[in-house]
Amino acid sequence: MGKFRSVRGVVLAVALLSFTAVGCGSGSSTGQGGSAANTYGVGTGGTLKIGTSNNTKPYTYQENGKLTGFDVDLITAVAHKLKLKPQFVSLEFAGLLPAVNNKQFDVAAAAVGITPPRKKMVDFSDGYLAGYFGVLTRPKSGITSDVASVKGKRIAVLQGSISDMNSGTFIPGAQIVRFPDNNTADLALKNNRVDGFFNDYEPNLAITKKYPDLHLKQPITVPATDFPAGWAVRKGNTKLLSGLNRALKDVVADGTWLKLYKKYFPQDPVPSSSELPPYTAKG
Repeated sequence: MGKFRSVRGVVLAVALLSFTAVGCGSGSSTGQGGSAANTYGVGTGGTLKIGTSNNTKPYTYQENGKLTGFDVDLITAVAHKLKLKPQFVSLEFAGLLPAVNNKQFDVAAAAVGITPPRKKMVDFSDGYLAGYFGVLTRPKSGITSDVASVKGKRIAVLQGSISDMNSGTFIPGAQIVRFPDNNTADLALKNNRVDGFFNDYEPNLAITKKYPDLHLKQPITVPATDFPAGWAVRKGNTKLLSGLNRALKDVVADGTWLKLYKKYFPQDPVPSSSELPPYTAKG
C-alpha cells in the first residue's frame, strides 16, 4: 500500500489482454535486445514483464477493458526510464511472489507491502508508497473508532496481504475471514456475511462508492508508514533491483510520482518534499 507521472518525451501507455494474458505498453525502442537484458537481468531483452492484480482500485484495476491505476502508471514510467517496454500479466494477489521466483515475470507491482516474511521469498526495491489501513463497515455493525469494538466481529481480509498478516496486532480479537480478492470480500460485506473489511484505506473508499446505499464508513484507520509497498524481484536479481531504485528516484525528481499520487489519491494529504519516496521498511 500507498503515488506520479510526467516523463519527458515519452507517452505513457499500457495495453492489456484481459485476465492472465499479457499486453505491451508503448515506449521507446531504445535499449531493446540483449543489451537491456544483460543490464537489468530481465527475462526477455527490451521488455520488463510485470506481474500485477487487476481488481485493487486505485492501485491496479480494469477500466473500460484496460489495466490502469497508480501502480500501473508508475511502473510504466519506471520501465521507460530503464528503456524497457512494460508487459503486464494479471494474477491473484497471493500468487504474485511465488510467480516472481518462478520467473513467470521480472517484477511484481501491486502495492505489495515489504515485510520480513516476504523478504525471505523475494528481494524488494526501496519503498515507493505508504498509506493507511481501514476497517470498512456498515453504520449499525457496532464497530466504532475504538479498536476494542472489533472483538468477536467477523472481519474480512485479503488473503496474504499486509492487513491479513498484521490483523492480530491491529484488530486484536476479531474473527478473521480470508478472501482471495477485493470483489469477494466486499460482496461478503454487502451480503452481511462479515461485519467489516480490514483493507487498504483507498480501495475501501472505492468500495463505499460502489455501494452508496449501504452508507459504508471506516471508523478505524491505522497508519501504514512502517509498511511501504515495494517492487518485488527474484532473489539475487541485483541488476534489476538497482535499476528500479535508480528509476524510482528519477520519477520522484521529475515530478512523475507526485502527479500520479494526486491523480489516484485525491482525498489523501499531499506529501511534503521531505515525505516523498524512497521509503525504508522497518523489520
